[in-house]
Amino acid sequence: MTLLKKVMRLKNEKVKVYLYTRVSTLMQIDGYSLDAQKTKMKAFCDYNGYEIAGEYEDAGRSGKSIEGREAFKRMKDDIRSGKDGVSFVLVFKLSRFGRNAADVLSALQVMQDYGANLICVEDGIDSSKDAGKLMISVLSAVAEIERENIRVQTMEGRIQKAREGKWNGGFAPYGYELKNGKLYINENEAEAIRIIFDRYVNTDMGSTGIAKYLENQDMKLSLDNSNSVETCCLLSRKDVNKRSYVSLDVEMEDYYRIRNETEVTTDATE
Repeated sequence: MTLLKKVMRLKNEKVKVYLYTRVSTLMQIDGYSLDAQKTKMKAFCDYNGYEIAGEYEDAGRSGKSIEGREAFKRMKDDIRSGKDGVSFVLVFKLSRFGRNAADVLSALQVMQDYGANLICVEDGIDSSKDAGKLMISVLSAVAEIERENIRVQTMEGRIQKAREGKWNGGFAPYGYELKNGKLYINENEAEAIRIIFDRYVNTDMGSTGIAKYLENQDMKLSLDNSNSVETCCLLSRKDVNKRSYVSLDVEMEDYYRIRNETEVTTDATE
């Protein structure tokens, strides 16, 4: 084959790329959904004449670590093997690649060692360019800080929601029912709860003794239709009231005092 033919063949060969998509939750907002990411990246490939050699998707996976991101690991293994001879990995934004600066830079170095670079379509970053890796270093650190801020804001939101007397999600605790985002006392279950707290605070009974006491009173907890030691222990260590959710490491005497001192909603029409 002449040199001219070799040059012409190289010109006609398309640059091969991998597409990598990730969302933190399965109910991601539209702007970062898996489909939205793929649409943007495929349009980018069409415009630049790139050939998509493989697509990798991590749905419902956090970017805080590579751990648990099986598609990401498989992509790295394929790059190491050279099975498709890709030149680039495309991501919608750098944050989709990762939100941990150390992981991002480590993964990028592995890719570059095997001849592949990273393109962040929305960010306009190409690690094969002189300023590309520098920008990735800066933005990956920013992404990590952003992730921590989101975590703190989420926790503060949950705390504020609890202060307002609203339930933060999940099933209502035994003895309560959930209506319109608030907990109300379930009188059908309340008697057993009151007995458990009274026995626990005002006697020397432990969870086993309370379970036997309830059994002798012919009281069955609808939670699991039995008075197991585990059930009584759980109920005697948890209380929910209008103003606060008390954690498990607070003494039971404090539970009982808080429960008596704090107004609890009893009427669902309030």
